[in-house]
Amino acid sequence: MGSDFEEARKQLDSLIGSKVELVITSGLYKGNYSSSLEEIESGLVGVSHPMLKGAFLPTLRNMELLMKIEGSSCVYQATVVAARSVLNIAVPLLWLKLVSPLEKVQRRMFVRVPSAIKANAFFLGVEELPEDAVLPPKEWFLVRITDISLGGIGISIKENLVPYCLESGRYLLSIKIGNTSFFIVGKIVKTLAKREGSIEIGFAYESLPVSAEKIMVGYIRQQELAARG
Repeated sequence: MGSDFEEARKQLDSLIGSKVELVITSGLYKGNYSSSLEEIESGLVGVSHPMLKGAFLPTLRNMELLMKIEGSSCVYQATVVAARSVLNIAVPLLWLKLVSPLEKVQRRMFVRVPSAIKANAFFLGVEELPEDAVLPPKEWFLVRITDISLGGIGISIKENLVPYCLESGRYLLSIKIGNTSFFIVGKIVKTLAKREGSIEIGFAYESLPVSAEKIMVGYIRQQELAARG
């Protein structure tokens, strides 16, 4: 990645201070973590060390992550591996090594629009059950999609359905937009605040079928036009 890194360095230098999302796709710490781009040095990218429940996220050398950096008109992303952590400084850093070229992703992918779509969810399982956690019932339950993008959706559920929702759990969603029904598999990445007897949940897609993506693109555009009046 030496020549590829030098090619990407100019772009990375211009993104210092930008928001970063680090994605771990498998293992005990599977999830999405917020960070920021702090330094570029010796072929490595330094980001503020991600946190997990108030502590530094454990990172093993060569652990693979997907790094997404927010630019002004697009999102840049690359596959990286952890090189080292430096914790005894003012801004603790996680140093990352690029193992794929830095590529642009159109920001439209991440445009999030409000919605009021009703859907059904079914718990599929969890890679590792958290300590003292109880497995959700294996049955369909009703959710309301409050916002939607091509990267994920926001879900609202009634408080009495909280036992059905396990953080990091994988779910099958049955969604209907217009006259078309489709299925999406994904996982709960965060549980947000309670609001008037309901719970807000962040849901990330495990994969997005092309057919489902086309339906969502149409819906997102429709919602954007409606918002403009």
